[in-house]
Amino acid sequence: MSGKKIGTHNGKFHADEVMGCFMLKTLPMYKDAEIVRTRDMKILDQCDIVIDVGAVYDHSRCRYDHHQRKDGQEKSEFDETMKSVTGVKEYIKLSSAGLVFAHYGKEVIRQITPKQLTDRELDMVYLAMYRNLIKEVDAIDNGIDPCDHKLR
Repeated sequence: MSGKKIGTHNGKFHADEVMGCFMLKTLPMYKDAEIVRTRDMKILDQCDIVIDVGAVYDHSRCRYDHHQRKDGQEKSEFDETMKSVTGVKEYIKLSSAGLVFAHYGKEVIRQITPKQLTDRELDMVYLAMYRNLIKEVDAIDNGIDPCDHKLR
């Protein structure tokens, strides 16, 4: 083990933290990291990176949670999108997977792609991967229905 720890919440698995942990585990620095599942802030504070728990989004501190309500508030104060974080013109609120992808997505793509991509190709794959996979996770996690009609 690398000694690194990825923190996320315990309880039921959600697509966003599973996807976020998967992406992080593709990176050399987190390849052998232990995934710690807890809501105990003392334990999370000892983790190298924390996603989907802790009520903090701060890239400089490696904290990627999109749940930021103040006591008694129904609406989250978190409003970050790919547009606000990266400049990519997408406006769905990011989930923890979206936050991880926004900051580490290009490095993830470099790790999982056998071919050396040009910068232009990398940008194209990054955008396509967001629009065809990560965006769906963001939308579902943030309560956006997958379609406009009744599901079967």
